[in-house]
Formats: sequence, structure tokens, C-alpha cells
Amino acid sequence: MSEEKKYLIYVACGSAAASANLVKERLRELLKKYKINAEMQIYRVAELANAVKLRRPDLIIITAGVYTKAGIPPDIPILIGIPLMTMVGVDDFMRQVINALQKSKS
Repeated sequence: MSEEKKYLIYVACGSAAASANLVKERLRELLKKYKINAEMQIYRVAELANAVKLRRPDLIIITAGVYTKAGIPPDIPILIGIPLMTMVGVDDFMRQVINALQKSKS
């Protein structure tokens, strides 16, 4: 992927603290490796519906175990960020991230 588009990614967890920050930093390094230009913002899961109304992201990554899609348009992809917390399955997860971002280009 090229850096011609800057993507917007929301990372959300229950408290917008430790797990979301960990995933955000690990994702930042991986995106750099894949030459993907992205802005990332951290939210609590409960804040997502309002955040999406203000600024529509290309992708949402959830680190909380429980969340609802209520208020989030169905065409915004949501991925579970556990692989970036455990570092198990990261390659497959990054394929999913890249696929979701490529689809958002159109």
C-alpha cells in the first residue's frame, strides 16, 4: 500500500487506557512497516457511536471483550485487536487490517 491516503483508525477498549494504548503503539509500528499512513485515536467502547458521528473512521479496532455495534454504520469494518495484545496471529490480523483499509479507499 502507498502513503497517498491517510487512513483514520479508532482503537477502543473498555476504559481507553492500557490495552488500547498497547494496541495503538504496536499497530503504529506495523503500519510503518507496511508503509501505511494512518492517524489513530483511542476511545472507550461506549464513546464509539458518538465519535463515528463526528468523524468517520476507515477502521475500528476493539480490544474489549464485549462491545456493541449500535450506532456504528454497518459498512465501517470492526476488527478484534487481541492479536496485537498477545502477538499471536499478527500476520493474519495485519492482512485483515490491510484488506479493510483497501476497501475503504473507494
